[in-house]
Amino acid sequence: MRRKLLLASVAAVAALFHPVAFANSNAGSKLYISPTPQPNEMAKADFEAITDWILIKALGNHGEAGSSTNFNNYDTWDISVIQKSKGLTDAGTPDIEVARVPTDPGQKAVRAAAKTNFNYAFKMVRNDATSVGGTGTIIYNRGLVAGPKRPFGRNEDFDIEVFTIGYNQEEIVVDPTTVGVAPTNTVVPAITGTAEVGEDLTASTGTFTGDAVITYAYQWFAGGVAIVGATTNTLSLTSDQLGKIITVRVAATNASGSAMAFSAPTTAVIA
Repeated sequence: MRRKLLLASVAAVAALFHPVAFANSNAGSKLYISPTPQPNEMAKADFEAITDWILIKALGNHGEAGSSTNFNNYDTWDISVIQKSKGLTDAGTPDIEVARVPTDPGQKAVRAAAKTNFNYAFKMVRNDATSVGGTGTIIYNRGLVAGPKRPFGRNEDFDIEVFTIGYNQEEIVVDPTTVGVAPTNTVVPAITGTAEVGEDLTASTGTFTGDAVITYAYQWFAGGVAIVGATTNTLSLTSDQLGKIITVRVAATNASGSAMAFSAPTTAVIA
């Protein structure tokens, strides 16, 4: 028992100084191409405006991409440390390898692009969403396409094609997005006041959970029928409501959605 406690203590201390690392694999990520040539450098909004993205299926490998910047060196007689400055940046020339599917629309788009001297937009969607319904990292770029090369190989090697993408601008990376929490009612609204003609009733919002900011809207009902214009948290009772029960509906809304809840009814309105 003492040995188990000692081992547990050592593990706990080790965790403080060596936190568990987390890394995502490539599994589940997707690569898309737009078959429309893009002659000019593109901003994030330009990529997001594209509507003809085509998924490239059966992607087996994507080579290294991203920014690689040259360093220029210069030394003079009177210094002891070589001086450096940044030069030109290469956005990458990765090979992409696919298991050849002649009828796949994405592969057909890449083959068609390779026969031209135009630049095409690419979109990679990583499988690293941080919440259910959220989106993973999106990486945009634009470049030329060459190929395919065919490795062929031996008897049991797969039939694959290898294309080369020459990216002509720096990538644009959009971090994962999360889906917000819409309102959920946990305590129904309540009505306070006396159900009597000439008196005022007041509605509480009840309790709604969800992401801030939550806004509230009201609708009062008499005998189950909406009272026209009664859309604030107070209601002045008139003879029109005489003999009827009163309820209120509260709608809670935030950026992720909305929810509604009804109060319990009052007693019938008296004179």
